[in-house]
Amino acid sequence: MKADLIIKNGFVCTEKGIIKGGLAIKDGIITQVGADLNLPEASQTYDAGGKIIFPGLIEPHCHLGLNHGEGDLSGIRRYYNDIETESKTAAVGGITTINTTTMLDGRPIRARLEEAKRGIDRAYTDFRFYPTAYTDDHFAELSDLINEGEVSCVKFLLGYKGEGARVFGMSETGYSPDLIFRGFKKIAEIGRPGLPMVHCEDPYIMGEVAGPIEAEEPIAYNYSDIFNRSHPGLCEVMDMCKSAYIANSVGSPLYVVHISAKETVEQLAYFKAKGFDIIGETCLHYLIFAVDEPIAFNNPEWTHQAKVNPPIRTSKDRESLWDALNKGLITSVGTDHTNYDKATNAIGGSYWDATPGCGDGMSLTLSMMFSEGVNKNRISLDVLRKVTSENVAKYLGIYPQKGTLSVGSDADVVIIDPNLEWVVESAKFESSHEGSLYEGMKLRGKPIATFIRGNLIAENAKIVAGKPIGKSLKSTFRARPDRA
Repeated sequence: MKADLIIKNGFVCTEKGIIKGGLAIKDGIITQVGADLNLPEASQTYDAGGKIIFPGLIEPHCHLGLNHGEGDLSGIRRYYNDIETESKTAAVGGITTINTTTMLDGRPIRARLEEAKRGIDRAYTDFRFYPTAYTDDHFAELSDLINEGEVSCVKFLLGYKGEGARVFGMSETGYSPDLIFRGFKKIAEIGRPGLPMVHCEDPYIMGEVAGPIEAEEPIAYNYSDIFNRSHPGLCEVMDMCKSAYIANSVGSPLYVVHISAKETVEQLAYFKAKGFDIIGETCLHYLIFAVDEPIAFNNPEWTHQAKVNPPIRTSKDRESLWDALNKGLITSVGTDHTNYDKATNAIGGSYWDATPGCGDGMSLTLSMMFSEGVNKNRISLDVLRKVTSENVAKYLGIYPQKGTLSVGSDADVVIIDPNLEWVVESAKFESSHEGSLYEGMKLRGKPIATFIRGNLIAENAKIVAGKPIGKSLKSTFRARPDRA
């Protein structure tokens, strides 16, 4: 059978190892993986030039629509605009599927989900959407939504109370343990791919310790150190322990987003050794930066861009995260991507006026992980493949449609030049975010072409697709077929 496209002359990263050769693609699906001589004829050929043929990355956890804009670019209009701009920047960066929150408010989940999906005609990548849930009415919606394949991940924003909770439409008391218990129990009853995602930061202890610490004057301009100490790792690990024990007691899996602290890694190892069904995710900014390094003292714009919940921490925390990735304790890497203007980051103003959010990470996930991870021997290429693609697809309930270069899977493919040296210039990115934590960094390794379902979307750091082709994905298996 003649293929629509073959991608040849590369090193294909598969679950069975690296294969010298390429892929054949028909109707957007991979039909063959193997040596170039064994690939069929095709209408089109893409020469990978001896470079790495990698599965498209999957962003597990980001936040579109959060910029505090006004007028036409606020609310749902902002959200739809972000679907376009941030999917473009993701595609250029090698991401082919984005999992993002719906609008953060207290409306019924289905209403928020349907609203989010109406923006898909502007998407340059495929999408999954995850809701926040913080009432019993929300939990009651989950059975139908999960069984329909519309929802897999459900976000529990444990780190907020008071005004921070009210912004998201929550009770000002945040999540009580009994509410967490009922939510996890409902997801356990439904079954996979239902998966609670938890933001772990105990807000009550933070409220107790933050005031005196945040009144301190920083050394040089290192507010990042103050923010780290006022939002201590103790709060993260406490909430993870509470969540893990509740989830284990009711038979629910647990996905812990944006792990940042060494003590959380240590406790994650304990739970895994005990057989808990717990998944750990960390984010790009925690792997790259630390508050005890010169940039945190000397660069005010970086410091404002770096304000994020939970905070960037110390170099010891950072090395613990890399070690956990290498050992298979942390098995997912996301970005917690937001896209703000400089006013939202309070550039030139008070650090305390900056809205927490780490900015554009999707432009750089693959490049940073390759340059700082693979090329510096912190992780292997196969670990990178798992934590950015295969594992995430499994957690989201979209494997093997996504996350693997296998026969029958979607032809979501990234070509990586492992030796390309370049400098981060955020003004050239497709994201609407202004500035970057990573501005001026010198990297080695970069995606040079991105295909989604066999369509060339981005090449040489530019969008080349003539129009959006993104789809809203459903889970590829139902939670409980026997309950239909």
